[in-house]
Formats: sequence, C-alpha cells, structure tokens
Amino acid sequence: MDKDEHIAQLRARRHRVEAIETTLESIRDVESSLQEMKEILTKQLKVERTERLADIREADKAGVPKTRISKEVGLSRANLYNHLKGAPADE
Repeated sequence: MDKDEHIAQLRARRHRVEAIETTLESIRDVESSLQEMKEILTKQLKVERTERLADIREADKAGVPKTRISKEVGLSRANLYNHLKGAPADE
C-alpha cells in the first residue's frame, strides 16, 4: 500500500468513526428527552393516583357500590378495599 492509499484508508476510517460518534450523540439527546418525559409523566401519575384515591373515597361515602367503583377505576375489589383502608397495594 502506498502513502495515498494509507491516507485514503485513514480518511475513510475517520469518517466512519465520526459517523458513529454523531449517531451516538443523537441517541444521547433522545435518551435525555425520554428521561425528562418519564420524570414528567411519573409526577403526573402520582398526582392522578392521589386524586383517584380521593374520588374513590368520595364515591364510597356517597354510597356507590364498591363493585361499581372497582370496575370504573380498573382496580380489583381487593385492591380497592386496600385503597379504602389506606394501604394500597402495588397496581
């Protein structure tokens, strides 16, 4: 291999390495955005679950049958009873 061929090989290698680095940087940006979205959604979920619990308790006090509450909120009856007792199980 002569000098020009070595230069061409080095240049090609540099372009491949730079392309990989650019792609990795793009992936890191996407990961960062996804992490931010995850944190926002996790906070929203916590608020929604807290408000759902308040709604469940209000419906129970209003005399809505527990079976109906369970169906409407998508919880098993056992889990609903745990929520009403103040010790919700993992959903």
